[in-house]
Amino acid sequence: MNLECCKTKCVSRPGRRHGVGLLGVAIALMAMAGCGEAKPQRTAVFPAKGTITLKGEPAHGAIIALHPKSPLPAGVPAPRANVDKDGSFAVSTYDSGDGAPEGEYVLTVVWNKLIKNGGDVRIGPNVIPTKYGNPTSSDLVVKVTAGENAIPAIQL
Repeated sequence: MNLECCKTKCVSRPGRRHGVGLLGVAIALMAMAGCGEAKPQRTAVFPAKGTITLKGEPAHGAIIALHPKSPLPAGVPAPRANVDKDGSFAVSTYDSGDGAPEGEYVLTVVWNKLIKNGGDVRIGPNVIPTKYGNPTSSDLVVKVTAGENAIPAIQL
């Protein structure tokens, strides 16, 4: 056995390496335990779909937001939707089209049509009446309940 003596204490070199190795393994195990992807607790959401038109035209490109009448739990994103070419939309909270938590919401909508100028495209003014862009003035109210939710057609 190879011993190295330092004044009054003798230390075995192989044992020292073994101790360092165990420390390294312990650190690696602790790091791996922290690497698991913990999924945050999510509030239950329920599918909510509808259609929206302005003067009979699908509001393709409009953005919808649902403003809860009662506060959502901390950390829950505000439900929202993008309007498709046919005027349909599916509400999203966490993932695309997953829905919204149960509750009553004031729906707001803005639709900034794109303006083409030669080869350039820029965002134009909001073409939806301004009352629908603010939760304090919008009279569009939707209720989301457990299960599938069909939002009545919105015609502006």
